[in-house]
Amino acid sequence: MSSPSIAAESAQPTLPNPDVRAARKLAATSALSMLPDFVDRHRWGNRTGVDEVLEKMALALADSHPAIAAKLTRHRSLKPVQVSMPTDILSFEEPPTRFRDVILPQQIEEQLPAILEEHARADDLSKFGLTPRHKILLDGPPGNGKTLLAQAFAGELGVPLLRVNYSGLIGGTLGATGGNLAKVFAYAECGPAVLFLDEFDSVATARETSDLGELRRITNQLLILMDRLPSHCVLICATNLRSLIDSAVLRRFDFQITIPEPSEETRLLCANVELAEKLTPGINLSHLAPLVAAPASRSLSDIVALCREIRRDVVLNDGRNVESLARQPAAAEAGDLATLIDGWYWIKKKDWGDGYTDWLPALWRAEFRSWASVSFSGIPADEVIIGRRLVYTAT
Repeated sequence: MSSPSIAAESAQPTLPNPDVRAARKLAATSALSMLPDFVDRHRWGNRTGVDEVLEKMALALADSHPAIAAKLTRHRSLKPVQVSMPTDILSFEEPPTRFRDVILPQQIEEQLPAILEEHARADDLSKFGLTPRHKILLDGPPGNGKTLLAQAFAGELGVPLLRVNYSGLIGGTLGATGGNLAKVFAYAECGPAVLFLDEFDSVATARETSDLGELRRITNQLLILMDRLPSHCVLICATNLRSLIDSAVLRRFDFQITIPEPSEETRLLCANVELAEKLTPGINLSHLAPLVAAPASRSLSDIVALCREIRRDVVLNDGRNVESLARQPAAAEAGDLATLIDGWYWIKKKDWGDGYTDWLPALWRAEFRSWASVSFSGIPADEVIIGRRLVYTAT
């Protein structure tokens, strides 16, 4: 049986020996010394010279920094980008986000590594006449991680994120939107990247439901562009309104991932992460997480925003308002209001047994402040239920 001191020593993390650290430092210094040559040759458009420097840098880093060496080797095989970036339509980002930063249901988390593996093993697939699948549709209610997941894909793949700016994409003249789409895809296919189109339903409208010839032409062009997009460019599209997307466009996607409304467990996990002690040094706010996560209508982005407001209050007001912030009811969602305007809602009082229904006056939309204002004959409700979903619980 080992002594406590021996056990403690064995638990210490293993550090590289001095020889290994020295070798890594020497390799890094050697690669850095080549940067001036790289910049000079790149500035003068000497493509052959650029490839030579990249090869030397990759060789210098092969043993000490194999991941960086592999990336340099991959870049050597790519053609230089000859297309100017349409900066009014696209933004170029290099997000640090990883899958571990995104809170998702377990069944979705389990799908993600397999998608990445196809791109990591593109050479193996090519020997069998295959390419990595690279078109992904994310759908689900707003505020639950679609954009963050797109950023995480870019981060995991080690490629830039090209995000489409819809104010620049949608043109006011005939054919302008289609031309802008062509510019976006032409730039994106120049090298490994994630091309991200949010609010995808606005450019992929179902042709059978549209009376506008321009919208049908945009959808037709989108189909052609999607078919031509090379596999080294990962196309990720997000929508809250999947039912509006053309069926032929939907068939183009290799993966269709639905991110549902967060469960109680997922909401609580998100609140615990945002109120963790590493973000609140010296102050324990974990007891507020269940209160923040309680409303079923609260999205993950709502939870993140509220937790940050709580942390901000700790800094600016010594935490005097954290309890009231955590207990505030969730704001109504537009879909909830539409449902209420068109029909009945269900309210419950603990001493009334099963509860009562009441018709929502049309004027109530303008008067709405929070679910706490819902009442039956002037008596505040203990709970408000739409369909089978609990949207408010009195505190």
